[in-house]
Amino acid sequence: MKLSIKKILVPTDFSEISLAALDYAGYIAKVTGAEILLLHVYESYEQNTKLKLAIDMTEIIEKGINDKMDEIKRDNKNISGVKITSRVKTGKIHQVIDEMAKKEKLDLIVMGTHGASGITDLSKFFLGSNAYRTINNVHTPVITIREKKKNIRFKDIILPIDSSKETMQKLEWAMEWAKMFEGTIHLLGLTAFFDELVVQVKDLKKTLEAVEKKLDAAGIPYVSKLIRHQALSESVISHAKKSNADLIFIMADQGNAFSEMIVRSSSQNIINESHVPVLSMIPKQK
Repeated sequence: MKLSIKKILVPTDFSEISLAALDYAGYIAKVTGAEILLLHVYESYEQNTKLKLAIDMTEIIEKGINDKMDEIKRDNKNISGVKITSRVKTGKIHQVIDEMAKKEKLDLIVMGTHGASGITDLSKFFLGSNAYRTINNVHTPVITIREKKKNIRFKDIILPIDSSKETMQKLEWAMEWAKMFEGTIHLLGLTAFFDELVVQVKDLKKTLEAVEKKLDAAGIPYVSKLIRHQALSESVISHAKKSNADLIFIMADQGNAFSEMIVRSSSQNIINESHVPVLSMIPKQK
């Protein structure tokens, strides 16, 4: 597998966290040679009012948005030299992103976790957030950003490994990512007491050994650790913090709408709580 990133989508509402996502996308684009699609989505004037005016409010709104996007492209040094195309759309952001992912054949989406709905302590508890809806709707890998950082890099990459078959699907992407950004992979074997009743810990150790063998063969530096967790998401986030990590690779849970509103999955907890950027992938259906 050869990692190819040619087109990156960055949704923005001009908040600080969405602009931080653009900084990350700019860094990735400079390394990969990708172009960036800078997207702003809003509900049209007609969707929000029943008033009928002689002037075209949509045209006025879009003119202001395009002016703002031009200002960002002109003044942001992190994206200088990167090809950027601006798009202004109306509708629901996760639906628009889903449509664009299919139409534009996106390779990567980079977005602030609360950029579209505002950053509040309460917002991270809403399971139907724009970021998580996007991750569940599209099959394009998504990097979510929770905070702005001055030093953007991908030198230390956390790769959680558990007993599921799906968790291994992200290995090749993580390996290619480490090669491209000259990073070290931190393998994190995760087991809980319940797992130990069902799956032998030695099976997880064998999986880790198999992964280590592939990394050795590819010449990718790594460190490996096996831990028992009380809560998987807390263990991953804690380890990422101790390792001063720059990125966490996870497989997102693609459930039905009801379960998304009721059950907080480990992957969603990581996306919502991690101050380290998270790259989420949807398991391939076999």
